[in-house]
Amino acid sequence: MTNLVQNYIAVWNERDAGKRRLLIDRVFSDACVYIDPNDSVAGKDAIERLVQALQARLPDLRFTLAGHVNAHHDQILFGWTLAAPGAATPAATGVDMAVSDGDRIRQLHGFVNPRDQ
Repeated sequence: MTNLVQNYIAVWNERDAGKRRLLIDRVFSDACVYIDPNDSVAGKDAIERLVQALQARLPDLRFTLAGHVNAHHDQILFGWTLAAPGAATPAATGVDMAVSDGDRIRQLHGFVNPRDQ
């Protein structure tokens, strides 16, 4: 499952539209759903638009996998950070829970950690 998660992270970081779409097709099932605090979309095309919009808003930030991938049955849990390359402090961190249909993600539920006040 670690390779699937690494490819999922790569989707969010890939700036080339053609390469990004190839990754999306490799990572997500045809009936995929993505839900986070800001968005709820269904289908690969909608996920592609979501990634493209985030990249336009945050062009200098990149996602990285934080820690280990925890998986059992069809459930996958992993943490991530969003930061500018070389930044000492991330702009955001979070945890995602995915449901796979074998080798692809069928559902993804994203959680953004609250920022310390």
